[in-house]
Amino acid sequence: MNDYMLIYKGGNPNWMTETSPEELAATMEKWGQWMGNLEAKGQLSTGGSPLHYSGKNLTGDGVVTDVSLAEIKELVTGFSIVRADNMDAAIAIAKDCPIFLYPDITVEIREVANPGAE
Repeated sequence: MNDYMLIYKGGNPNWMTETSPEELAATMEKWGQWMGNLEAKGQLSTGGSPLHYSGKNLTGDGVVTDVSLAEIKELVTGFSIVRADNMDAAIAIAKDCPIFLYPDITVEIREVANPGAE
């Protein structure tokens, strides 16, 4: 099995404050079920974390700027790392991810390189 990073992009930066407590609790329960199922199957490497929409960019020459919300659809807003036999299996895992309960989300799926493996 290989590790694959599910990179969550986009979404509504105000979703957490605009949703009802009941909807938020139901969504968090679905995340718990999804991760619990993956863990039981040995497919969860790390649950990852959501990321704040605000942040800073740092260039190699030391210039610091604010993260622009203008390109929210490309902004990385969280991640998880799953274990799968191949890319197709990782895609199947991602399709069941509760991240799609949030509006305007895409998931980028990337195999984690393991340079020391044979």
